[in-house]
Amino acid sequence: MNFRRLFAPFFWIAISCLILGACSDDESQESDVGISDTGSSDTESTPDADADDSDADDSDVEDAEFESLTCDDLGVDCGDHPDDQGGMLDCGSCSDGATCSEEGQCVAQGEFATEVNQYDITWHFDEEYEVGQFVTGDWWVVGPVEIEQVSPTPEDGRNGSMLNPVGAQAYDSRAGRHDDDKGVSFPLHLEPDNSLVSSISHDEEPECEQGGSDGWETYSGTCQRGPIHTQAVLTVLEEAPPSSAFRPPYSGDDKPLHLADEICWETLPDLSEPEEMPEADGVLRHIERPWIDHLQSWQMQHGCATHNMFCYGREIGDIVATVAAFVLIDSEARDDVATHLVQLGIDNYGVLQAGGGWHGDGGHFNGRKFPIVFAGGLLGNSEMASPGTDIGNEDRMTYYGDGGVAYWGRDCTSCYTDECSYTDECDSGSRDCRDPDESSDSCSSYRTCCTSRTWVGTALAARLMGLKDAWDHDPFFDYVDRWMAEEVDGGGGTSNAFVTEMWETHRDDTMPVDDGCL
Repeated sequence: MNFRRLFAPFFWIAISCLILGACSDDESQESDVGISDTGSSDTESTPDADADDSDADDSDVEDAEFESLTCDDLGVDCGDHPDDQGGMLDCGSCSDGATCSEEGQCVAQGEFATEVNQYDITWHFDEEYEVGQFVTGDWWVVGPVEIEQVSPTPEDGRNGSMLNPVGAQAYDSRAGRHDDDKGVSFPLHLEPDNSLVSSISHDEEPECEQGGSDGWETYSGTCQRGPIHTQAVLTVLEEAPPSSAFRPPYSGDDKPLHLADEICWETLPDLSEPEEMPEADGVLRHIERPWIDHLQSWQMQHGCATHNMFCYGREIGDIVATVAAFVLIDSEARDDVATHLVQLGIDNYGVLQAGGGWHGDGGHFNGRKFPIVFAGGLLGNSEMASPGTDIGNEDRMTYYGDGGVAYWGRDCTSCYTDECSYTDECDSGSRDCRDPDESSDSCSSYRTCCTSRTWVGTALAARLMGLKDAWDHDPFFDYVDRWMAEEVDGGGGTSNAFVTEMWETHRDDTMPVDDGCL
């Protein structure tokens, strides 16, 4: 969290009180907190301090030394504001498409429209409403709003829409974990602080086959099992947001606004481009659209929108590893890619906050935790940066076993078999559970095909960004080291040549001495 901006208003109250001698006792207590939290060593106090500073005389004010206030100290982005020297601070103007509010915030200058469209999904309103777009391009509308219809039209278990979704889905009856009762119908009245997720279904005829199941083409031309083509999010707000606002999480009832202006860019190490640098447009396309990922089930492999994301955790892990390594590099596209990765982290954290999540299971749940930790690190949000230690395969499939060695194996018990295959004595249950003796890596097939290799880029990025402590699960990082040192049978592979080069070049780089802006 950016505490300078959070407590800046109280800091200004404190200075005004000292200069003008016009504050009440309550305001004096607020100013103590403000001055202390903005770093004034001469006037430190605790939040529950009872001291009354209202009797401070003019000589105390004259003797006190304050650094000149900046626009950032005041928590403002634009406009003219009084400084602490009796003058005015010029805090500039807003960029195109934004206006300066009375509070000194650049607010998105909305237009008025009867409909908005994204990715060929159109939301039709009953009249004109103020609308605009978040930094990632997703639409907001000032409500309450009446949505008469969405096109394509939801019908016969296709093109479904959901409100603040978590758990089962109502987008397409062919997709995993379908529950038609979770959907919404139109016309639909929505109050502020709601997120409407709408979809376009694929055609009835499958386009390809994956793993013996019907599949449809992805945005990159490969095949996945998801029968949903596209998804988009419309957010209803009480008022136009700041122009740098991220879209609130689509899942759950809590709709916090985070600002791109508050990104702590110094958290990223600005590494040089490697020889195996991927094309920036391709990296951005992976996370350019929202990943609607709330099913809490392996059935997600049959439930994604294939022109937004991939369905299976192996591919999701590979993509997140590649994006994680990409944002470490000083390139023209870095900030745009990082901004979209922050949005993905905000969304995933919203799923957690709404009661959803991702457990450990075969190759299904890779790559969900890193975007959350990344977003928390860049936004200076310590709670988001440390979301828990039981999120996805990276946490649930690594542990310290015999002798303190970091091993691979899911946190479950069943008839353990090293080869992940059933036998006469073991013909049901999970095949990827950890070794009962906790002295070896289990399930060689899932371990090598679908999990370990996808973790290398994220482990490297978390280390180099100083977020390993925030991640708070050391067995993950130590296991990846074993994997890359080929101490694990079948180890040494990564998501691609780019991640391999980044690991070989930077694994032993000096890590940050702290956790950046947290």
